[in-house]
Amino acid sequence: MSPPAQKPGNYPLWTSKTKYDTFPLVRYHEAPEYAETELGEVCMEFRLTYQGKLLAAQQDDVDSSARRIHKHNLRTHFHGQMQELWNTHNSLKNLAKLVYAAAEESAAVTRLHQHAHRHELHGVRWAPLVCDAWGLACSLNILFLRPEPKGKIYTGDLDNRIKTLFDALEIPDHTNKLPDNFKSEDQPRPFFCLLENDRLITHFTVTSDRLLVPDIEPGTVHLVIEVKTSITDHDKAYGEFA
Repeated sequence: MSPPAQKPGNYPLWTSKTKYDTFPLVRYHEAPEYAETELGEVCMEFRLTYQGKLLAAQQDDVDSSARRIHKHNLRTHFHGQMQELWNTHNSLKNLAKLVYAAAEESAAVTRLHQHAHRHELHGVRWAPLVCDAWGLACSLNILFLRPEPKGKIYTGDLDNRIKTLFDALEIPDHTNKLPDNFKSEDQPRPFFCLLENDRLITHFTVTSDRLLVPDIEPGTVHLVIEVKTSITDHDKAYGEFA
């Protein structure tokens, strides 16, 4: 078992272990704050995918401005997939269509509209699926494929790339800054994302293996992210998720 992972960014200290004697490399991470929580059955399960560059959170040959642009490009990529989930999942479609009178609005609005209004930040109305207001958390099972041979799969580099991924899956806060040329009026309304905050990840697993695609550009990754959402607070969870 490896020593506890250092805290990367603003997500909690993870207890980690790695199967060093096997290949592909598998790392398990669990947030201690959820260790005693009764999560119950999985209420939603789906997969997000990505193929392309994935920069490390700290990379000497890339300046901070380029990293912020890269993260927002990732965020926009996952917005499209999360939007499709809202358009096709029965429970989410109901939330998007259900109209009610909200105290903070002058007219009747949908649950989705009200949800995004409550998560407005940086002039953008965000629509996170996993959020504290709905009493939800999630686990991630990440298949991480890249064209490097076994001997070049370094855990430190892997951790830094996972940090970039987590930043792209959550609402950007003040420590996860947006690009310098960011304009709120050019963003989707609402802007769909997976997480309100990456602290709502209960645990995650990373399986790292070689991407067997010939003549692919170095640094390219192929990710398949299995997401499972669970209820952590049944008093907060809407009936659609219970």
